[in-house]
Amino acid sequence: MKRKNLLLTGTSGFVGYAFLKYALSQKFSVVDVLRSKNKKNIRIKKLKIKYKKNYKTIFFSNYRQLSKKISKIKIDCFVNFATLYKNNHNHEDIFRFVESNILFPSLIYDLVNKRTNLTINFGTMMQHTDGKNYSPKNFYASTKNAFEVIGNFYSLNNKKNKIYNLKLYESYGKNDKRKKLIPTLLKNYKKNKITKILSKNLELNVIHVNDIIKAIMILLNNNIKPGSYCLRQNKNLKVSNLIKILNKDLSRKIKVKYYNNFIPRIKKSKIKKLPMWKPNNHLIKKIKSEFINETN
Repeated sequence: MKRKNLLLTGTSGFVGYAFLKYALSQKFSVVDVLRSKNKKNIRIKKLKIKYKKNYKTIFFSNYRQLSKKISKIKIDCFVNFATLYKNNHNHEDIFRFVESNILFPSLIYDLVNKRTNLTINFGTMMQHTDGKNYSPKNFYASTKNAFEVIGNFYSLNNKKNKIYNLKLYESYGKNDKRKKLIPTLLKNYKKNKITKILSKNLELNVIHVNDIIKAIMILLNNNIKPGSYCLRQNKNLKVSNLIKILNKDLSRKIKVKYYNNFIPRIKKSKIKKLPMWKPNNHLIKKIKSEFINETN
C-alpha cells in the first residue's frame, strides 16, 4: 500500500489524537493544523520527538497564516476531526460553535480542495434524530450539518475529490477524558462518587475508537462511493445493564443515581453503514477490560 500524505485537523481531541498516533505508527506522512496554544501540548511534543521524520505541525495564531503555510505541503487526503461539542448551548457559545465547526474547517477546505483527492469529515447522528432526514438535535448538530453542505459545494467544484461524511452516535476508548457517560462513570468510580443518570432506560450506541480508525483505513485503501455513512453497533447498549456487568468484577460497586426522565429511544439509522466495515462485536468486554485496568 502506498503511504499517503495526510492533513489532519482536530488532533488535540480524543479521536483525532488516536488516529494521529496510529497513522504515524504506520509510517504515513502527517501534517496537522493546530492553534498556537497547542505548542505546549505534552502528547504532541512526545510524538514529534518519536516521529520527527514523518510528522509536522502547522501552528497558527490567526487564520491569515493558514494560506501561506498550507500551500507549501503535499496533500493526498484531508481528515477533519475538528469539532466543538456541547449538548446544549448558551448565546455566548454560538461564535465558538461557528468558528470551530464551520469557519475553521471551511478555510482548510478552500485551501486543499483542488490539491487532494480524498476528504473525510466526521459528523454526528445528532444531525438525524429521526434516523435519516436532517433534523438536528441541538445547535452543535446544526453546525455540523452546515459544514457538510459546504462540503457538497466543494465536491461539485472538484469531482476528483471524493468527500466522505462519517457519522456516529457515541465513541469510547482507552484514556478517554471527555465528558461522556462512560468516561464519567470511570472518573466518578475512581473518586467514589455517585454518577447521576437521566433514566434507567438510557441506551447508547457506542463504537470503539479503534473501529473509527478501521473505517478511515477502509476509505484510504478502497474505492468506496463518496457520500455519508453511519458507523454504528447493530444493537444499542443499555447503560443499566452495562453497570451490572461491570459491578460483577469490580472490588466495589459503581455508585449510580437514576432519575425518571423520559428518554426517547435511539431511532435506527437509515443512513447506510460504511461498506466493508464491521464494529467490534465484543464492545462490553472491551469496556469492561479497560474499565478494570484503569481502576486497578
